[in-house]
Amino acid sequence: MTSKFKKSCLWGAASGTALICALVASGSAHASGFQVRETSGTLQGSSFAGMSTLSTDASTMFYNPGTVGQYKETSYSVGGSLIMPVAKAKNIVASGGAVTNTQTFNNGSYKDMAQDAFVPNAHAVWKLNDQLNMGISITSPWGLVTDYEPDFAGRFYGTTSKIKTINIKPVLAYRFDNGLSVGAGPQIQQMDASLARSVPNLAGAGEGNSEVSGDSVDAGWAAGINWEVIDGTKIGLSYNSEIKHELDGKIDFDTAANALGYTDRNATAKVATPESITFGVSQELNSQWTVMADAQWTNWNSIDTLTFNYDGDISPQAGTQSSTSDEYKWGSAWFASLGARYQYDDNWSFTGGVAFDESPIKTKYRNVRLPDSDRYWVSLGAAYKVADWAAVSLGYTHVFANSARVDETDTFLGSYAADYDAHVDIIALQANFKF
Repeated sequence: MTSKFKKSCLWGAASGTALICALVASGSAHASGFQVRETSGTLQGSSFAGMSTLSTDASTMFYNPGTVGQYKETSYSVGGSLIMPVAKAKNIVASGGAVTNTQTFNNGSYKDMAQDAFVPNAHAVWKLNDQLNMGISITSPWGLVTDYEPDFAGRFYGTTSKIKTINIKPVLAYRFDNGLSVGAGPQIQQMDASLARSVPNLAGAGEGNSEVSGDSVDAGWAAGINWEVIDGTKIGLSYNSEIKHELDGKIDFDTAANALGYTDRNATAKVATPESITFGVSQELNSQWTVMADAQWTNWNSIDTLTFNYDGDISPQAGTQSSTSDEYKWGSAWFASLGARYQYDDNWSFTGGVAFDESPIKTKYRNVRLPDSDRYWVSLGAAYKVADWAAVSLGYTHVFANSARVDETDTFLGSYAADYDAHVDIIALQANFKF
């Protein structure tokens, strides 16, 4: 009992640390849209192949609540991922419009506008009886940071963009005698978002800067099944609902913008993180080899037109302007992964995987805030059993991205066009405990 109590305290301290880190750290989108897929050092090493079927440690539970019922022991996991993206713009051509024609635009190329980030996670599964388990995940599944310099040629379309989420998912799962496990639970999600851009002097020369920001706490739900159809063969299916956020915040203008007549106001906006369906299969070939395949459909159609409404006029120069809108018009997207796990001996196991990650962003609506494109993953991982009750997992992924073209034109703001090249390196470390 003393040993179990100490390990429970260890997970409690570790998960508390993960939650605090998540509250102060910004996510960095590297998957399609502004998704941050990193929830497990174990799954990182297989390009998340096995995310709907594996129950090797508690960190694999996030994508499918149904796997929670398959754990034979109480399990804890805590870890984090270092995401290192690089995104550069080249062949930049920008010019002024009706209200920005007096401004200077630096054409040519632009250095890295993506930001590194550390994304923590914590998970636990408690065995309540022979058939009923309870689990909880603390993750940051959605996030974004892009940041340009103040003289960026496309600054009137966007400079700094930040999205940060904290997601807490408690789950109850029941395992039937035929190997079928069914799990479900709510998702409580906190979101912080801020979007900055330059604003012109509508009456002549000069410019300033604005930042609109907001936060909210809202909820959704998740459910899934995990079925060991026959010994060594598992199938998984899960659903994560969209979460509709009602952001409450403000729009702030800097001193230069205030001098041009812009006025700070309170702001509200509605935005939804998308729903998704995940399904997959894993097959043990023998005592050492397991192969996994997964596919996930994400309904990014929830990201359509983002409108911020203000409690008053923000710019008398433009008449009454009590709202601003940006069109995104995203569509649905697929993620598909294939991987394998090799149990070398009682202590060491190794994983590898590849994946295709489709972008939801149509070329017509691609913008400077997120110049996203289709991506390809290659991953390797290793796990070492330190003791009967403790193990460490390490995963590495390199993400290759297709070149992305951004071409924005507005009669008043002018035009901006560029080609973006990007890649991402990810290192994920996970500590796992069982008893």
